[in-house]
Amino acid sequence: CGDGIPNGGEQCDDGKNDGSYGTCAPACLYGPRCGDNIIHATAGEVCDKGTDNKASPYGANQCTLRCRPAPYCGDKTVDVEQAEKCDDGKNDGSPGSCSSDCKMAIPLPSCGDGTKQADEQCDTGASNGTAASTCDSRCRNKCGNGFKDASEQCDDGVNSGSYATCKADCTFANYCGDGAKNGAEQCDIGVKNEATPYGPNKCSTACIIGAYCGDGRIQSSAGEECDGGIGCGPTCKIVPVL
Repeated sequence: CGDGIPNGGEQCDDGKNDGSYGTCAPACLYGPRCGDNIIHATAGEVCDKGTDNKASPYGANQCTLRCRPAPYCGDKTVDVEQAEKCDDGKNDGSPGSCSSDCKMAIPLPSCGDGTKQADEQCDTGASNGTAASTCDSRCRNKCGNGFKDASEQCDDGVNSGSYATCKADCTFANYCGDGAKNGAEQCDIGVKNEATPYGPNKCSTACIIGAYCGDGRIQSSAGEECDGGIGCGPTCKIVPVL
């Protein structure tokens, strides 16, 4: 344990085994990570279902492989990839609301008469839903209706401005990939983030600093034989002692 190669029943071995997030812990066990069924809020996790985390989940109380909540009918975001047409979070089938499965918007008879009624957020008459109006065809303000319109960067229906969501003006809030290090991110170089980075000054698509020769961890998958210490060369290969 400590040679940088998991063997002999070891869960994990990176040679350093200091237990920091996403690495290996002492005794060659897994360190804290997304997938351990514990929510590490300081690392930016919002949920963690352990082995039940999924790559592309959909439904309430489900979690992604990035430890972010899965989209679901009722989250106020119109998830067009899941064929949702409407999602106001209420979804009770009443006029002006949505069907319980988010597949249909329930018409509101007064919407479109040009007069804002008590159960409407707006009403610009015949221009509702057009590019010239800020009011959608359901008499809801476009920004905040959970559907990303052409003039918007982002609209999740809540628009709280919290990390990885949308702002109140329907622009992006801080997120991994925006090129600025924020929140629990270790790094962020925008479009240069890589899925499996290796080398100095690189960053992953989860905004975690990429492994490199010199980080003190033995990356055997990248061909490293050592990382620091006597007998280790500058390219993380063992140098024979003559």
